[in-house]
Amino acid sequence: MKKRVNQIIFGVFFLVNIIACDSDVIYSEFQPVENNVWTYEDAKVFSFDMTEDTVPVKIFINLRTTTDYPYSNIFMYLYSYFPNGYKDKDTLEFFLAKPNGEWLGEVSGTVIENTALITKGYLIDKGKYTFKLEQAMYEDSLPEILDLGITVKHLDIEK
Repeated sequence: MKKRVNQIIFGVFFLVNIIACDSDVIYSEFQPVENNVWTYEDAKVFSFDMTEDTVPVKIFINLRTTTDYPYSNIFMYLYSYFPNGYKDKDTLEFFLAKPNGEWLGEVSGTVIENTALITKGYLIDKGKYTFKLEQAMYEDSLPEILDLGITVKHLDIEK
């Protein structure tokens, strides 16, 4: 009986910590890559609505690969679409492994999760924000890409 009570207490504590840790998340979504092969044509689009204006944020790109991914980096195009009509395109490079071949990011078995901060700043306008990711490597079909994501978090501004 005591063991069961301890398990329940641990479970409640664990859930409270998860919820508390993610309370700064405004938006987070992952999209799988079909057959774990990311092609030029397979753009990933992420959209969310902001109900407030002038919100300080951090925006992250999340990438999950396997340990069989054949490169130490990846290039992507990031297209950004803002509620006021402004559009932007950036070319991003992410390093996924050290020169000695050791993987960066969190490794769990054969899965590697990389999270890269791409910007800090303000989302000025209320409305729909859309981000599109395209792979920009020389190879049309990138193997061993599991999924991609975007996470938007509140940014604590020191006053």
